[in-house]
Amino acid sequence: MDVSVKQLSEILKIDPDALLKKMIEAGLPHTSIEDSVSNEDKQTLLTFIRTANSNIQSDARKPIEVTPKSTTKAQNLEKKDKQEPAARSKVENKKTFKPQTKEKPVKEEPKEEKKKSVNINGSIRVNDLSRKLSKRGNEVVKKLIELGEMVSLNDEIDQETAVLVAEEFGFLVKYEAEQELEETTKDYPQPTIAYKDESSPIKRHPVVTVMGHVDHGKTSLLDSIKSSNVVDGESGGITQHIAAYEVKTSSAVITFIDTPGHEAFTAMRARGANTTDIVILVVAANDSVKPQTIEAITHAKAAQVPIIVAINKIDLEGADIDKVKGDLAKYDLVSEDWGGKVQMIPVSATQKKGINELLDAIQLEAEILELKSPVGGPATGVILESELDKSKGPLGTFLIQKGILRQGDIVVAAEKRGRIKSLINSSGDVVKEAGPSTPVEVLGLEDCVPAGESFFVLAKDKAARSLVDERISYLKEINDKNVMTTESAFQMLDQEKVNKLRIIAKSDVAGTSEAINGSLLKIGNEEVEVDIVSSGVGGVTESDVNLAITTGARILGFNVRADNKTKSLAEDKGIEINYYSVIYDLIEDIKRLLSGLLDPIYSEKILGLAEVKEVFKSPKFGLVAGCMVVDGFVKREKHVRVLRDNVVIHEGELDSLRRFKDDVQEVKNGTECGIGIKNYLDIRPGDVIENFEQKEEKRSL
Repeated sequence: MDVSVKQLSEILKIDPDALLKKMIEAGLPHTSIEDSVSNEDKQTLLTFIRTANSNIQSDARKPIEVTPKSTTKAQNLEKKDKQEPAARSKVENKKTFKPQTKEKPVKEEPKEEKKKSVNINGSIRVNDLSRKLSKRGNEVVKKLIELGEMVSLNDEIDQETAVLVAEEFGFLVKYEAEQELEETTKDYPQPTIAYKDESSPIKRHPVVTVMGHVDHGKTSLLDSIKSSNVVDGESGGITQHIAAYEVKTSSAVITFIDTPGHEAFTAMRARGANTTDIVILVVAANDSVKPQTIEAITHAKAAQVPIIVAINKIDLEGADIDKVKGDLAKYDLVSEDWGGKVQMIPVSATQKKGINELLDAIQLEAEILELKSPVGGPATGVILESELDKSKGPLGTFLIQKGILRQGDIVVAAEKRGRIKSLINSSGDVVKEAGPSTPVEVLGLEDCVPAGESFFVLAKDKAARSLVDERISYLKEINDKNVMTTESAFQMLDQEKVNKLRIIAKSDVAGTSEAINGSLLKIGNEEVEVDIVSSGVGGVTESDVNLAITTGARILGFNVRADNKTKSLAEDKGIEINYYSVIYDLIEDIKRLLSGLLDPIYSEKILGLAEVKEVFKSPKFGLVAGCMVVDGFVKREKHVRVLRDNVVIHEGELDSLRRFKDDVQEVKNGTECGIGIKNYLDIRPGDVIENFEQKEEKRSL
């Protein structure tokens, strides 16, 4: 739709004269702010602004050459500058004055540290961005136009553009999750642990994480290495939780961590990279690089972990090893035979080809890394997984990183403590102690602990209690600081306008629960979102059903079930419990439910226009407008608008449509008719009646 220059400036919230000046610079024929601007003119203006902006940026990148003068001359200038303060400005204006050019970057460096920080997560409206930056809306719009984005205050921009604008205004962009993690872990109470052999640690075996895209054969590759079939026990052939295995080869021992393959388990895969020494990146020879392959590369590089590429499925038709190497080279993973530093081993997990070569490559990488850990002190490490066993109680998979973990040790993890009752290694044998790089299943914690938490062994139960109390007090103090402010009150009011799907999620293990919560919170937009009322590990209980009754939440069970008593309560109260074993199904169902909460889109179609020639009084219908259909057709049971001097003065429903004395369903162009409008009497000759229909379209995420 065409608008005037003035109207366009109001939409963009900028000065109309400034906009007109830009349009003249772009070569457009506009000379007045009342001139009409077509869509083609807008595109021409946008192209001009983008081109001008790129030219400015390229000019800014060009280095400024400064002709250096002799040292003696520079010193003379300095002396003169001290003796004659009045002449200082003249000296500073000289481009060839070398000492001034050197000092400029030195002075600017400390200013970088004083930048204000701002959180930007995902796409954001321009208006919301201006509030975050404490800038006027038109300033932000101007900056966006300079960057080549023709937007108004109500338009939404992507995260990259928003970050660019924030940096242009001198802000340091922080991501909310990242900032929260920093704030939480900064002063989180940690025990002080010392090791006698810190200066002379002993050699340990490597911890290797297997990463890659869905169905590229990660678990099958591990299966062929350790000669046990895990994938048959997984839903849909996808590894649902982290599993750690200690494998004894002919020459050494290697600990393998198999991270889940589905994209929803990003956090768990990232955790796997942070606890590992070497990453094996599995890429299918017939499928090459995929989204999760790139994601795995990112995690490994962020953790600064060496990568060995296992090119799997070389026995299948369509396998192209060179294509895989070429695609990986785009991500700075260059094969040794291509002149790079990355070992790429062709393997076939099903036919067990190349397995020995892969193990040799791991051993070689481990020797180069010279992996060592101290053992003369209390054990510390990471919890890879935790679950609630019906018969045994809380169980955790511990990966020891330093020290030796023994049966009977007092351990603290997060805000939980316990005494180790039993240690079971990856072969299923009960052991009395475990050293660095060894994964063990631990029984003895008082409750399940989120996967990824660090654990510490303390000498006395009193010290463990004290540490747990300190941590609980610290978290309580943080929660108490979240006092209601005016800003947070307005945010809460805004959130109330959002349709929420309340969920209670129960899972079999902590890592899966965490990944499900993360996936569910990503679904939604500014209109609908998932509200996780409660989540945890274990079966669905009566308290979950009672909470669902109170909050109106749906209950989701992932690899868990409700007992008969809970089922009866849920049926009596009409609470629906949905069970899942594959996360794909869970996410798709929630997307469908959320789509149902979205307000439908109403599209409008103008059917025709009728001009009022005369107005008559009818005892049955009141005022009836004698009309001539001048465009399209007029249809009964459709909506109408009354226009007077091209201004809408009424919108309502068509009450009657007659042709002579007959009721008709439709009157075509060029035909006279009588039109009655429901509950409206102010019709005059010369008015135009616009007949239109509305269509409701369902929306989906």
